[in-house]
This record gives sequence, structure tokens and C-alpha cells, in this order.
Amino acid sequence: MRAALIDKPGSVRVGNIPDPTPNPGELIIRVGARGICGTDLHIVDGDSPLVRYPIVPSHEFAGEVVVVGKNVPQRIGTRETKLAVGARVAVEPNRYCSYCEFYRTGRENLCLNYAAIGVTADGAFAGYVTVLASQAYVLPENLSFQEATLIEPVSCAVHGMHRLNPKSGDSFLIMGAGTMGLILLQLAVRGGASRVAMVDLNT
Repeated sequence: MRAALIDKPGSVRVGNIPDPTPNPGELIIRVGARGICGTDLHIVDGDSPLVRYPIVPSHEFAGEVVVVGKNVPQRIGTRETKLAVGARVAVEPNRYCSYCEFYRTGRENLCLNYAAIGVTADGAFAGYVTVLASQAYVLPENLSFQEATLIEPVSCAVHGMHRLNPKSGDSFLIMGAGTMGLILLQLAVRGGASRVAMVDLNT
């Protein structure tokens, strides 16, 4: 299949890579839409120490299930997955080991064995991508693939707001008017902020 490949920092090309095959517990997703994150730009520049080149970038994506691997559960915890061929899904791209101390104490972001689609495993700048079934979430029919690519960045911004625990009437200063800053701006305004200031470079 065709894919965008970053062979090494500063070197991006379109080429052919093998079609993915699922391991037990995995899905193959036909990519319907994908986004470009600041992390992808850092990978192109060589500023991400976790990357194993060559890599297919992009971890913000949504698409359609085309292959269901063996042993894919139809219920994960309290969540019924309904992960069948044809399901439209968005994906949690981060992969955690489930056994290091950081993971077991609720600090998954510091996982000693962290991996991620588009960072340590090939991502969505290809026709198809392999994902863990446990990290695929079925989309409502009224949400397009393009809209669903924003689920991952919006969830990061929502988590940040939860950590801040703002109160109605609070004032905000947001540093940076990129995608994440603009999402945070909307969350702050809709959350009842009395004043919001945003600062960015004028280049």
C-alpha cells in the first residue's frame, strides 16, 4: 500500500509498504481521515527521541474496520465494543504496558514502556493501519471521519481543563493559538470564563 514515510529527520517521501496483518486482539482500519499534529512536525525535524525511523506518521485519525483479528473482545470492561467489519471508529493512539509502576499508579503518560501509533509504530498516513481493538471506539453515525480526527486532540484539551478544575468566572491566559490553543479557548468560553487572553508569535 502507499504511505508517507519519514525515513530520517528531514526526509519525507511517498512509497510502498506491506499491507498490515492483525495479531490477536487487533483490527485493521481503512483510514478515512487523518490529522497533522505538532508531534508529527517534531518527528520530521528529529526532535522526538522515541521515534524509530523509518516511520509512517499520524496518530489523529478515524476510519472503517476492514479486518477483525482473532480474540477481539466484544466487551471491554463496561464498554460494549461492537467491533465488526464495517464499524466506523476513532482510536486512542497511545499504548501502555499495563505493568510498570507508573501505569499501575494511574500515571500512564510516564509509562516506562510507552509506545504509540505514528511514533513507535506506523501511523495513519497510509491506506490502512493496525490498532488494538481495546483502543478503538465506535463512532455515532452523525459524526464524519473528518470530525472524528479531532477526538484525540479535544480529549487532551479536556483532560487539561479537568486538571485545572476551573470555576465559572475564572480568567484564562492561553499561550499559543494553534489547534490546541483554539480548542482550549472554546472550552474556556463554554465553561463560563469571564476573560480569555491568547498570546502567540507574530511571524
